[in-house]
Amino acid sequence: MPRYDSGWVDIAREQYLGLPEDLRRLIDARITELLDGPDEPGTSHDPQTDWWTTTDSAGAGLIVYVFRPGSRPRLVILRLVY
Repeated sequence: MPRYDSGWVDIAREQYLGLPEDLRRLIDARITELLDGPDEPGTSHDPQTDWWTTTDSAGAGLIVYVFRPGSRPRLVILRLVY
């Protein structure tokens, strides 16, 4: 079971829905991994914004997100760059 719940800001959800199915599958696969370890190797953190970035599972695009540990751990997708 994933350690984090997930959510999307509206613009990221719109970007996701506008992508072809094959790219959405790559994003879905990477997000599944992030829900178990959002700060694992393959991610990068910007301390000024507290945003994290990673690529999708094939390295085809960039995923920008934030996460908060705690009693209700949550990962939120902010942007997709394709």
